[in-house]
Amino acid sequence: MKKILFAIFIISGLLLQGVYAEEEYINKLWTHNMGGNVWEIMHGDFTGDGVDEIVVASGCCGNPGYVTIFDVSGTIIWQAKMPYEVRTLDIGDIDGDGKLDAVCAATDSKIYFISNSGEIIKIYPESGGDVLKIKIVDIDGDGKNEIVTGSSFVRVFKNLEEVANYSTSNRIMDLNFYDFDGDKKLEIITGGLGNYVYLLDSNLNLMWKHQSNMVIWGTMPFTYLGNPSILVITRGYYVLDKDGNKVFQKNMDEYFITGHDTGNMIVLADGKGNLNSYDYSLNELWTYKVEKEVKDIYSYKEGNEIILLLGSMDENFYMLKGDGKFIGSAKAGSYVSAVDSFSIKNKRYVVYGSFDDNVYTYYRETKNVPFYGFGTVIAALIYFLYRRRQ
Repeated sequence: MKKILFAIFIISGLLLQGVYAEEEYINKLWTHNMGGNVWEIMHGDFTGDGVDEIVVASGCCGNPGYVTIFDVSGTIIWQAKMPYEVRTLDIGDIDGDGKLDAVCAATDSKIYFISNSGEIIKIYPESGGDVLKIKIVDIDGDGKNEIVTGSSFVRVFKNLEEVANYSTSNRIMDLNFYDFDGDKKLEIITGGLGNYVYLLDSNLNLMWKHQSNMVIWGTMPFTYLGNPSILVITRGYYVLDKDGNKVFQKNMDEYFITGHDTGNMIVLADGKGNLNSYDYSLNELWTYKVEKEVKDIYSYKEGNEIILLLGSMDENFYMLKGDGKFIGSAKAGSYVSAVDSFSIKNKRYVVYGSFDDNVYTYYRETKNVPFYGFGTVIAALIYFLYRRRQ
């Protein structure tokens, strides 16, 4: 009988040690001082090894600006220097060689085309003022990327040459794209300080424009009540259908400054640190409050759960779950201007940049941790109770 109980003791311990719990680990990897404000952070595989690198746009105060590529260990792969600070950036294949390149704009009102190796291969002087938005995207459906820029002009570049432009006469705050008419070509949605929302075809012909009585801080294509629509971010928000007709409006006291589509909900942030989440019927899901304006929002999917990253003018980086519950935060020396994240194997890398001139890089792991000894304790208890009865 003792041998049988001993066997039960051992087997129970082994079996029940197969019970696991998840524990989260967030570890700081490195910080790098860029010598100027960090304006944008992105990620992409520039080296072609299947592992993403970190791309940073930086600069400040009339001094030179930079586009810098880091590997995940913080080693600089290359750095391209512009004469003035770089405030906007996008990455993609711009020369058809299948490798990632970069396009950026500096505060000298010039657009810089940068090769995969970091060489500036073209400079375009912008006559419409500073470029605030750049997107690399295939708008005409031919399988090759165009470059779309926004100043007071929307411009399209193909094979590094300008092929079309449209003047809005006012500063453009946003660029978005959607195929509203199903022709496999993308329409361009934009708006800005002129209080108009514009819809342009892929050749930059005006399809329609809608006048608002307020500054347009952003636009977002989405499906509203089953119909392709545009969410316009302003003092509150409103919805335009694909023909430019207003179909819904929500007036609020504060301007929404930043908007983000996670893929299953819309998140809007106003100028006082209020974060509002909505479903695609614009029913409010939850709210969250930080101390000051949210400057950037990024999201990614972890299993079936959405994770939100926020950069705020209260000098903090925040991480939230998709239901608005707080996960964690980290402090910077000035406001957090850019956030990004990507994964390599089982590690989730989180990167944020600040106007304290630094890039901060962390990795976030979720490990399965066994309940060591849990089975052994139960088996021992059974054995102890049995011996008490002898």
